Amino acid sequence: TFDQLLAAAKANSPEIAGAQKMVEKQGLQVDLAKKDFYPDFNLQYMWQRTDPTQFRAYYMLSLSVRVPIYRNRKQRPELAQAEADLSRSRSEVESQTQQVAFELRTEYDTAQKNAEILNIYREGLLPQARAEFEAGVAAYQNNRQDFQSLLTSFLDVLKLDEEYWQSAAERETALARLEQLTGLSLREEGEKK
Repeated sequence: TFDQLLAAAKANSPEIAGAQKMVEKQGLQVDLAKKDFYPDFNLQYMWQRTDPTQFRAYYMLSLSVRVPIYRNRKQRPELAQAEADLSRSRSEVESQTQQVAFELRTEYDTAQKNAEILNIYREGLLPQARAEFEAGVAAYQNNRQDFQSLLTSFLDVLKLDEEYWQSAAERETALARLEQLTGLSLREEGEKK
């Protein structure tokens, strides 16, 4: 069904996956910008051992604190930029999802329409045109029909056959595009076409 194909396309689309990774990245950028509003604490310990016969070992412990005093000058614009980038990334995911859904719907409808047309040709138009041509051949052989009528029925068979294969090619193209969008195999080996 279309819903199953859409779910597969959302799960397997590299465009959507790339856009979602950008959302994750921008989310981390927002978190990082928010952390600039809090003080940073740094604790260091250092030990130095020199010649034990002449000097004592040195031990040093240091604590430093960086307090963000100028909040409005630097941090707020960085946070606003990070949030704007996050919003843009989310819009990009939605845009990619809508684009894939539109392409999927178009190809799905094309495949369905051409499958119905192929069925009409296979079960109705082609057998009827071939039977009319064969009846025309028999009538022509018995001098009950002229060559012009026979040629017209032959050209009708050729035209219908050409239209059938054109529809088959359009259906196969749509199925191939659906497989590309979803990452699924939609045909079985040896499937009747």
